[in-house]
Amino acid sequence: DKGEPYSLEASWDGVPGRSTVLGLAVAGESATAVYLEGAWLADPEVKAALVALVGENGPPLVAHRAKELMRALNVDMRNLDRDTAVMAYVLDPSESKYRLEDLFRRYLSIDAAEQETGTLDLDGTAGVVATGQRAHNVFRLGEILAVELELKNLTSLYERFERPLVRVLALIERTGILIDQKFLNALRDELHAECDLLMRSIWQHAGREFNVNSTQQLRVVLFENLGLTPVKKTKTGPSTDADSLNKMIDLHPIIVDLLRYREVEKLRSTYADALPPLIDSDGRIHATFKQTDTTTGRISSEMPNLQNIPVRSSEGREFRRVFVAPSGSVIFTADYSQIELRVLAHLAQDPGLIDAFDRGADIHTATAAKVFGIDESKVDPDHRRFAKVVNYGLAFGMEAYGLGQRMGVPTEQAKEILDDYFSAFPNVHAFMDKTIAETKTKGYTETLFGRRRNINELASDNFRIRQMGERMALNAPIQGSAADLFKLSMIDVDKALETGGFSTRTLLSVHDEMVFEVPEVEREKVTGVIRETMQSVAELIVPLVVDVGFGPNWAEAK
Repeated sequence: DKGEPYSLEASWDGVPGRSTVLGLAVAGESATAVYLEGAWLADPEVKAALVALVGENGPPLVAHRAKELMRALNVDMRNLDRDTAVMAYVLDPSESKYRLEDLFRRYLSIDAAEQETGTLDLDGTAGVVATGQRAHNVFRLGEILAVELELKNLTSLYERFERPLVRVLALIERTGILIDQKFLNALRDELHAECDLLMRSIWQHAGREFNVNSTQQLRVVLFENLGLTPVKKTKTGPSTDADSLNKMIDLHPIIVDLLRYREVEKLRSTYADALPPLIDSDGRIHATFKQTDTTTGRISSEMPNLQNIPVRSSEGREFRRVFVAPSGSVIFTADYSQIELRVLAHLAQDPGLIDAFDRGADIHTATAAKVFGIDESKVDPDHRRFAKVVNYGLAFGMEAYGLGQRMGVPTEQAKEILDDYFSAFPNVHAFMDKTIAETKTKGYTETLFGRRRNINELASDNFRIRQMGERMALNAPIQGSAADLFKLSMIDVDKALETGGFSTRTLLSVHDEMVFEVPEVEREKVTGVIRETMQSVAELIVPLVVDVGFGPNWAEAK
């Protein structure tokens, strides 16, 4: 027995996890808490005691957002038992905030006024008392949420997937990724210069200077001064969104410049100007990874949002060159190939999809051949493009109208292609019908591993909302199962690297890809360990395939 469970709660002087810990309260079942001044943690003896307390031989730990504590205190909480934010997320992934005061109100019936005062056995200031009170309430909350997880058969999902992931993400955040600041500055200068050139060109076309970023001023220039015909109206006036501008591209040379300006301006403001302030004193960016942010179970990130770093345009891809390996190491990427479609093949048990994946065929080419009734060798790029849109569209619950929009064809034609698809892959259609029917009955969807998502929209009186609910019901098991597999692989890879005694470190988790920093001497061994671990993370009816790449930076490691 490692001792009685206890809870840990901090007070911060800024953003939790990114600022200084002002104090720590340790509490248990009784209404007594021990409070540590943050300054005391500088004492080696106090820090050593804390490290021992949260180590694998320490008693079970209860905390709310333990990752923030791990990051700020630079400790490895191997004894984490209950993270109340993560437990609440597993119970209901649609909440999104999981703030302590909301959870206290919901599960402990403590309102905001009660949370500010308390009858705790503590001397000192109100802030100290409040932190101690929170620590005690976090302990109580952990007990209630543990019972709730058990009642809903979600304990194993929490213990196998979510709880170990807290540590893995904390380690990733602490490691950070090295930035080539010289290259980033050069890229920023280039984008600033191009933005200026494009703006001057736009002004020249307009015959006057104006704020290109103002929708109102742009409308006046395009539709009044230049007399162009709008293609779409909105509540506030003619549309100037990218879709509308693309349809107007032949009307005036200003449109080409406007579209290009927006692309370059977004890269400049979102990345070139936003990344430098995020670089720490160690030359690395330490992003925050969010475990409780998406309804599907996917991981997101902020400061910066790495999920959104563009890959479609060549300039967007250039940004990946900014993320580099230090001397003596390389960047290594491991990316699941078409994981959502493999999950769909498994869930639908469709012979056509299973056969294509088993043969190692290009899934979009194989789909096109079946849908258009031609030999795989006769599939041209247009056929393949249509098939790709259908494959991914179905994985995201898209219907004929949405597919038509994406393909640039009338809805009727998109519907015919969909019908041909369902004739070629009948089990997919059966799976979709069954999923919607089951979700209507139960009120929630489940992933392969039992992750639940409530779909209240299916009970709506509004047809549009019900339709949206159907799309969500189709998407959630596919996206959610892919997210579960990815989380499991992150946990298992971390374990494999530690067991093997490697110095390789996980740097990023983006969509279906993991990015690592690998010492040159470990390169060969680590490739096998990571690929093997990721491919054997679960037994699906089709093989899981992982594509790997090496390079001096993230862009070249593809």
